[in-house]
Amino acid sequence: MLNWGFIGAGQVARVAMAPAVHRSRLGTLRIAAGRELRRAELLAPQKATTDYEDVLADDAVDVVYISLSNESHVAWCVKALRAGKHVLCEKPLALSTAQVDRIAEAADRAGRTVSEAMWYRWHPRMRSAERIAASLGPGAHTDATFAVHRADHGNYRWDPARGGGALHDLGGYVLSAVLAVNGWQAPRIVSSAMTTGPTGIDTSTTASLAWDNGATAAVHVSFTAERPREVLELRGAGEQLSLPDWPFSAVAQDTVHLVHRDTSGRETVTAYSDVNAYRLMVDEFNRVAGGESGGRDWTMPLAESRAVAALSEAVAREASSKEN
Repeated sequence: MLNWGFIGAGQVARVAMAPAVHRSRLGTLRIAAGRELRRAELLAPQKATTDYEDVLADDAVDVVYISLSNESHVAWCVKALRAGKHVLCEKPLALSTAQVDRIAEAADRAGRTVSEAMWYRWHPRMRSAERIAASLGPGAHTDATFAVHRADHGNYRWDPARGGGALHDLGGYVLSAVLAVNGWQAPRIVSSAMTTGPTGIDTSTTASLAWDNGATAAVHVSFTAERPREVLELRGAGEQLSLPDWPFSAVAQDTVHLVHRDTSGRETVTAYSDVNAYRLMVDEFNRVAGGESGGRDWTMPLAESRAVAALSEAVAREASSKEN
């Protein structure tokens, strides 16, 4: 049984992560820290505090979950690792490859596990999609879109100094998806474009990607969609694979589906009911961090987080070069 400490008590911590830890038989929520004591108390920890350092100073805490604004992730990841804690950090783990490298160095020195809480990757639907994609052969095309309407202009996601922007906030989903279904090979950027909002963040970003084996991808993220839209589809060699039912935000849905049409035209629809990917993520992280997995369980490797950060940087760099 591992003791968890939460740094940050926002919506994701409240509605998803704290319930997942409470329902896990492998961990317990020992302490939670929030800007306001009331927010920390809503997570129902054994102890609540307004001082983030209290979480790191608690010798009984084994795992620290970090749910702060994007620009704070690297500093608190490094602090937690230096304090001897395992770390599960909200996406994006870092805002650059250099920051991922800082976290990796700290994890290596501490001998602790650190992973990005890209929860949808733990969902069995996505794990199945990755396996099927590997059998499609070269030359498949992937469409990946995550578009929302964000009207909360006072939120940190609209502040470039705090790691705001659609690419930082939503891009991790679509970029990790296209990398995962292409064996984590880095693509080249065929084209990229950003729309910049009044605060200086990208309110939308699109990119076309290509791999040496003929595979291609089109990605799109946006804060200004008239209607929410999420797409993850693959087409190649006469086959088609799609994840309807909100591939990147389906945590609250009772049933989601994976649709695979093979070369003969036969369509297989697999339903996944009552799957809590946050609970799966917490349980597997507990087993890996606790050394009880025996190699059977999985947690998102830092190498994959670094690949996502590198691709995000490349997309932004290509878009900026056109603006200049």
